[in-house]
Amino acid sequence: MKIAPLDNRTILTLSGADVRPFLQNLITNDMDKVSDTRAIYAALLTAQGKFLHDFIVVKRGADFLLDCARDRKDDLIRRLTMYKLRADVTIAENGEHVFALFSDGAAKAAGLPEEAGAVRAEKSSLVMIDPRLAAIGVRVIADEGFDPKADFLSAKEVTDESYEAHRLALGIPEGGTDILPEKNFLLEANFEELNGVSFAKGCYVGQELTARTKHRAKIKKRLYQINFDGNLSAGDKITCGEKEVAEVRSFSNGHGLALVRLESFAESEEEELKPAGVRLSEPEYLTSPAPTARTSVPTS
Repeated sequence: MKIAPLDNRTILTLSGADVRPFLQNLITNDMDKVSDTRAIYAALLTAQGKFLHDFIVVKRGADFLLDCARDRKDDLIRRLTMYKLRADVTIAENGEHVFALFSDGAAKAAGLPEEAGAVRAEKSSLVMIDPRLAAIGVRVIADEGFDPKADFLSAKEVTDESYEAHRLALGIPEGGTDILPEKNFLLEANFEELNGVSFAKGCYVGQELTARTKHRAKIKKRLYQINFDGNLSAGDKITCGEKEVAEVRSFSNGHGLALVRLESFAESEEEELKPAGVRLSEPEYLTSPAPTARTSVPTS
């Protein structure tokens, strides 16, 4: 079991009488699911249904917390403020920190069932099973006084790079790197399978395009896992012959994510992928029928 500080994350506190309906009318998931014992994963979209921000929503007392990307939090605050108008909602960064507790025994150590989104309060902290996928592990929201050694005695302290490798090995995307703002549609980024979108709630910004894509089965691209013994960087192309099959979004320690053109990938079965030895496959959590894994044969 390992614990890592997620310095690339920050916490926004939303307080006021109108926070729940305010977010319900904006974000992709159902705020009615959020309680003292349940967190959700969600996104904010453009009116055209393209991705802007993703975050985890968790309740603490009368307030709601957003676990979001630190380097994009100013834009998130700006956009939320733009929609706020006269609603009784106050938005502020609260200075708390996010930690990831992961690998075998994480849920048990946190006193939680292995159920995505399960939450409980622990002293001045909140601990939760990641609402995207239980296999990711536990997230801890804590103040400056949090001591990983005191709270999780058997956990080895590691860097955020170790957590990144764990995340990519599971094929879990993050907004701003794997999901590009104002470029990707939600379902391309596996949001449905990662519990990030509700098709039963009422309207929200970008809902029409998202629902149409779902019901017409018009997903032409998907984030797939990469396994490769060599080196890759974000933006690198994976090809078959003269045809682009995928674009790399993230890569670390042999694992990564790429946005795959599903039709090109399906048609490339008898050809070699380049760079030689690269492997593209669906993350295990994907349930939609799509092309199976395909591996290129390295040349000597």
